[in-house]
Amino acid sequence: MGNKLGVFLAGGLVGAVAALLCAPRTGSETRNMVAEKANAVWGEAQELGAQTASTAQQVVEDVAGADAAARTQTFAQDAVAKGQNVVSAVASKGQEIYGAAASRVQEAKNNVKPAPEGTDDLREKIEAARARIAAQVAKNAEESAAAASEEIPVEVSQEVTPTTDTAEGEQA
Repeated sequence: MGNKLGVFLAGGLVGAVAALLCAPRTGSETRNMVAEKANAVWGEAQELGAQTASTAQQVVEDVAGADAAARTQTFAQDAVAKGQNVVSAVASKGQEIYGAAASRVQEAKNNVKPAPEGTDDLREKIEAARARIAAQVAKNAEESAAAASEEIPVEVSQEVTPTTDTAEGEQA
């Protein structure tokens, strides 16, 4: 059962760390929130341990007498001490996992390249290059047409089209 509890706590801790890393907060806000939650959980665990020990001691005194109450008190103190050890171990493991995750996030952050500055200048250069290419294509077309007309003479005929009246056009 102790192993299942440890696995459960470790899984919860890993999930909490993953949630914290994905949260849309700054690092200092996240660290402050984690510290506050850890302190709150620690205080609740101590209060719960003290209440449980007190309740167990009263039950044993009522049922078995003073000798059993002393043994129960020792047992409760041992349980509280072991619980505190588990909480400390989980907290240190959580800090270790958090540190590893934070270093991976920092490494990923360092590998991200910033957007280049002056993208407007780049856009202007691209538009200027397009204009130069269009001008060169037009020039090449004109030169090709001139070269073709030199090689192949084309006669231009000017035909005169007779004009017709609207009335004649409507009757036809």
